[in-house]
Amino acid sequence: MFGIAFLLFFSNSLCAVVALESAGEPGISDLIVNDDTIPRYEKFEISFNLSGTWSNPFDPDQVAVDCTFQTPDGKMATIPGFFFQDYQRTFVNGREILNSIGEPVWKVRFSPATPGTYRYVIRMVNAGQTVQTEERTFQCTDNSNKHGFLRVSEENPYYFRFDDGAPFFVVGENIATLGSMGTALADKWYTSLARAGGNFARSWWCSGGTDLESRVSERPDQGLGKYKLDQAWRIDYIVNMADQLGIYIMCCIETQQYLRRGVWWERFTYNEANGGPVKSPADYFVNDESDAYFRKRLRYMVARWSYSTAIFSWQFWNEVSACNDFNPDNAAKWHERMARYLRSIDPYHHIIHTNFGNMDGYEEVDGLPEMEVISTNVYSCRDMGQIAAWGTRMMTGRYKRPYLLTEYGVGHMGHWVEDDPRGVIVHNGLWGALVSGSAGAALPWGWGHWIDRQNMYHYWKVISDVVRDIPFHRRQWKPISMEKLVYRDSDKPSYYASAFFEGWPRNYSFNIATKPRPDTFRITPDGEVEDQKSFSSALQGGDSHTLSVDFPVDGTLVVHVPEISPRGNPILRIAVDGQEVFMQTLQPHNADFPWQYWRSYPVDVKAGHHDIEISNLVEGERWKHTLWTGYELKNYVYREGPDLEVMGMQTDDYILLWVRNPQFIWIYDREGREPEEQDEGLLTLKDVSDGKYSVVWWETTTGEVLDRRAVTAEGGRLVLLTPRITRSAAVKLVKLGE
Repeated sequence: MFGIAFLLFFSNSLCAVVALESAGEPGISDLIVNDDTIPRYEKFEISFNLSGTWSNPFDPDQVAVDCTFQTPDGKMATIPGFFFQDYQRTFVNGREILNSIGEPVWKVRFSPATPGTYRYVIRMVNAGQTVQTEERTFQCTDNSNKHGFLRVSEENPYYFRFDDGAPFFVVGENIATLGSMGTALADKWYTSLARAGGNFARSWWCSGGTDLESRVSERPDQGLGKYKLDQAWRIDYIVNMADQLGIYIMCCIETQQYLRRGVWWERFTYNEANGGPVKSPADYFVNDESDAYFRKRLRYMVARWSYSTAIFSWQFWNEVSACNDFNPDNAAKWHERMARYLRSIDPYHHIIHTNFGNMDGYEEVDGLPEMEVISTNVYSCRDMGQIAAWGTRMMTGRYKRPYLLTEYGVGHMGHWVEDDPRGVIVHNGLWGALVSGSAGAALPWGWGHWIDRQNMYHYWKVISDVVRDIPFHRRQWKPISMEKLVYRDSDKPSYYASAFFEGWPRNYSFNIATKPRPDTFRITPDGEVEDQKSFSSALQGGDSHTLSVDFPVDGTLVVHVPEISPRGNPILRIAVDGQEVFMQTLQPHNADFPWQYWRSYPVDVKAGHHDIEISNLVEGERWKHTLWTGYELKNYVYREGPDLEVMGMQTDDYILLWVRNPQFIWIYDREGREPEEQDEGLLTLKDVSDGKYSVVWWETTTGEVLDRRAVTAEGGRLVLLTPRITRSAAVKLVKLGE
């Protein structure tokens, strides 16, 4: 069986090689269109043959094909043509095999936006000659249900809207790469997301079955400047499927691993060792020849996929700041050059942006007017709801543009299902971003091995129900103003609850941290860290930080240590007001996953002000002896009602709230702690527009509707009855007409 499967795969791979070279006189022939009548925003496709002389049909310096369209209102639009090979998919022993169908052809794809008659001419430049077709026409009708292309809203620049003004709020995930089953997995993942109300996916076009050019290939028809037509066919398949399902794609063009030595740099087509123009990762952003190749790839992408309204954006890089020897000034100039070129050739003006691994990006790049969306990634946070909310507020406030948290998850060490089988991180990250001013819910990683495997799609279903029909881009949102939260049963006494907080892990820390980085951090009475951007969760060898706390009553500091470096033995020391109260060497205890530690260390603290120093005393190489921390303060936060965190935002006629039990976080779940049910409460909001509101409560982990009713705001105040909440709930208030 193995031998047959191998021969089939090997044989099909050889058969899939496409002849690229041509010799002859320039000419255009055999034009075929998919239809003479096209609904607006649908695909008009022309297929044709070319003759001429070239060695590489992907190189517009050898053969350039463009189609010029005249719209019904007299405007002109030019679309590049592209070289195309059709395929048919089969599946052999768990692997997708693409078999070529017929001979290669050339195509032009166009999406009309205005009903009426369109005129077009195809022009070819080859071997110093220019040839063109006679003018032809097709009709555009107004019978499409599509809203057009997605834009950043002019009314509210933090959100998106379609060409026809319809709102768009991101509800999606990463579906970055495909497994060995290729498009069959795309069928499963995209369909499952769409059934749950999802409308968005982030796709990598540089790896994992949809790599156009980045990874070296031994085939003669693939390499630098020679695009992988079989993988381009898969992108066609995904774009068509997404279009049918109502999913919009963030197209990630390149990723940092290719510019990291010892990761994928050795396999990068641009690497000089592989025949490319780039001597080192840093050289990529300043190399003219590299620029030229990337522009040609952009031209091919525009030619083949820009017609589709399912394309949300062109994202230049994934985590560009993680490239070796990253220089933000050089990267900024590169992004400016490429964005201006892309804007000049994309007649549909898709959104353009890039992505950073560090949570706050780089001002040099994100501050460019050409970067229309801000997107960053973060991992290894123990309370992703808190982190997503804080990061969203910081980034939207800094750049005044749409922000998306485009990756998050358990961490880079694997073991995701075992560590978070219920997807507490997924759930909390989605909601933390949503109610804090993001242009959508956050986009988790782990689409196949975690989200799909554990069937977490119900989390998206609730979000889809909550945000449906909200015109985010037509309102000016502000954070809610909470006056008080008390028990519905007025006989219940007040008390002091716990607070959890953490710093930023690994490379996701902030570039804008206070310099020099402080070593003392005040913890507010609400349990929040002042100067959060400077607070790190990592204590390398010799590091320490001091928590300045004010306990209202006797309490406890719990130092949680979920992770340590597997190659060393850090020494944790805790001192209260200069007096050592704890010291212990931390040694790996899990042979299979030595970085996992998951221990906590409580220290009793008397009422009053204290400076508590947490140190890593180990000597030697710093990173080899690192420990990561999170902190819990027991009996610290004053409560008059149920122990609930309330996050949200409002306008004059909408209010969105996420109400979470603070015990419902990943670190507590991983430690086996179940949240306690919180009694009903009365939540008073201030600065609310007077009038009557409909109220719907959802339990956000199950989708259960907890309550429906109407309430009235008077004198700028509105009182909500909070239901019994064990984990998490959301409430949507909509002002009713007079």
